[in-house]
Amino acid sequence: MPAFAIKAPGKANHWIYGSFGSANDAPVDGWISGGTWEKALGRFASVRVKDHHKARYYTRYRCVNTRDGDVKRAQSWYTTVKNRGYNFATNNCLHMSMAVFKGYSETLRKDARLKSATRWTPNDYYEQVLPAARWETSQSL
Repeated sequence: MPAFAIKAPGKANHWIYGSFGSANDAPVDGWISGGTWEKALGRFASVRVKDHHKARYYTRYRCVNTRDGDVKRAQSWYTTVKNRGYNFATNNCLHMSMAVFKGYSETLRKDARLKSATRWTPNDYYEQVLPAARWETSQSL
């Protein structure tokens, strides 16, 4: 289940972060929160998979810096894609997370290396598309 974290421009250490899907006690349609980078990492590290012996769901992440960022636009895209409902082929957790990133940053929105999420599994997108788009090396949570 892909997730997102975006930095609030002009704020020293404030992030908006969340995911689409069900984990822990989160509703099936996802969750969004705000706080420090440390709080975001802690939240992702605490998410457990209900049906897999409570294993950690998130174990790694990648970052990319952009010259622009619009938190309100990203939040608007979060609401838009969430309200469309989950569709495995056209509006799954990968589509939704990438919509938030591209809503946040015009730089990301115009980056042709960030391919459509359609026909990609989340892990393959993470392992192949993001590095090709020059996102940073994978980090462990």
